Amino acid sequence: MQVNRRTVLGGGTIIAGLSASASAATIKSGGDRAQSKALSRLADYVDQHRTDWSIPGMTACMVDSDGFSGVVNAGMADADRNVKVGPDHLFQVGSITKMMTALAAWSLIDEGKLSPEMRLAELMPELSVRDGDAITLKNLLDHTSGLPRGAPVIVDGGLWSGFEPGSQWAYCNLGYKLAGLIVAKTDGRLFPESVEARVLRPLGMNDSVGAMREVDRDRYARGYQPAMLDRPAMRPSPRSAAPWVNYDGASGCVGATASDMTLFLKFLIELSNGKGGAVFTDDTAKRFLGEPADAPGWSEGTKYGNGIAHISQDERAYLHHTGGMVSFSSSLHVDRSAGVAAFASGNVHYATNYRPRDITLFACQLLQSAQDDTTSPEPKPTRPIVKEPELLAGVFTAENGDAFEIIAQDKQVKMIRDGQSSKMQLIGNNHFACENEGFATTGLQFDLEDKKVIRAWAGNVEYLADSAIGYMPTPSAALRALEGRYENDDRWSLPIRVFARGDKLVMKNANYVSTLTQLDNGDWRPGDKEWWPDWVRFDGVLDGKAHRLLASGVPFQRRFS
Repeated sequence: MQVNRRTVLGGGTIIAGLSASASAATIKSGGDRAQSKALSRLADYVDQHRTDWSIPGMTACMVDSDGFSGVVNAGMADADRNVKVGPDHLFQVGSITKMMTALAAWSLIDEGKLSPEMRLAELMPELSVRDGDAITLKNLLDHTSGLPRGAPVIVDGGLWSGFEPGSQWAYCNLGYKLAGLIVAKTDGRLFPESVEARVLRPLGMNDSVGAMREVDRDRYARGYQPAMLDRPAMRPSPRSAAPWVNYDGASGCVGATASDMTLFLKFLIELSNGKGGAVFTDDTAKRFLGEPADAPGWSEGTKYGNGIAHISQDERAYLHHTGGMVSFSSSLHVDRSAGVAAFASGNVHYATNYRPRDITLFACQLLQSAQDDTTSPEPKPTRPIVKEPELLAGVFTAENGDAFEIIAQDKQVKMIRDGQSSKMQLIGNNHFACENEGFATTGLQFDLEDKKVIRAWAGNVEYLADSAIGYMPTPSAALRALEGRYENDDRWSLPIRVFARGDKLVMKNANYVSTLTQLDNGDWRPGDKEWWPDWVRFDGVLDGKAHRLLASGVPFQRRFS
């Protein structure tokens, strides 16, 4: 085994009041000069991600089927105490846990104790699920149950299914929590103990843990979050320490070291070749990866089954997943035909809207080129770009006369307002974080029609590119009563802002924007899919304003509005 100390690119303080590391380490086993070069290039790319995304620390690993494994440990595990990321630090893998949950379930299927076609109503008869009689274990593991994504297991009035199980695809953390409870009930022990005994320990992942427990807190890299969670953040941007969260839900509770994840990656490579290894038989392995569901909600052409997204990138087939936690953001890729795989995780909050998927994809590409002795690929940019910035250029004016100009410049846009120039950064589909103080909290969202910009929204304020179009009508009193900022003190939740825009209601947080559609019963549905299982309800009207927002049963209270 070889250990190499390197210098991190672009040092300096990236966390307000905290010190960023100026060194990184790589560890390798097996391979030759080509794999060593690939590991070095991966380390450089990890460093650039840390710099451009303000990520205190990262761990990454890459493996191939010929026995090579390499690990990168970069930056700070604890910036307060000046502790660098080391080989023994645990990182929360987030929703990559779903792979392990499905593996634990299928090990029980392999033993004849479960069946993928067993119904939830049979497995958990005490649980009330309206329109959910047909939900199977397979539906839970494939995200085709119709259950609401973010509802708690126990909710007033019981759970519900939004569509006929198997007819649609909607990512569902709740479904995996229930799958974990089924594994625990069938196995006769708590889920963390079951996933450790059935997956982690058989694979040799002896330093990894099946739950996020406070007793293990000192083993983890410390998590960090944006200094302000109530707004879209420019990057790089200040970070502050994230709170610790105990968690045992099978949707995302595993903590692992990078070296243990190399063992998991090697197992996934074997699994992709129909080998069950130490988890279950080869026949079960073939069934495990067979018949994934269509998952257009993940991305076009994607299929999903048993905690694994089957994606295509640059005409290559990958097994893939990401994970976002209060303290960590992770990614995993397996190139099935090349027999290479990679994992990465950074100790940064999911609200950063970051997943290191570009890192794990690049790692696989590097190892593939090392195998084929071809020219190494170029990685994706680490800084946001606007593909067609000229589409957004122009002067935008609000009905009260306030105005700003958007100028396109070298795959970026900037704002001129009151004679001052300020930066903007793309954070979503035509959604921008803004340096200008007037738009720092809301950001700017642009509406385009036929590749022509029509308007921009700053919260509920409409700015038109051409005032001749006419401003939207003043929202009704009923809609204005629902506008406001709503918060939930649960550490997983982000503040929600609700805006009335003409005759529409829009809900947004630091990561997303969604138009709400009112239903016949008075509730609201996010998005435009009639079958979408999640809902929003407003109640507790005082002084003409709703003081509570229920998001699929999770309560948020009005504050500061």
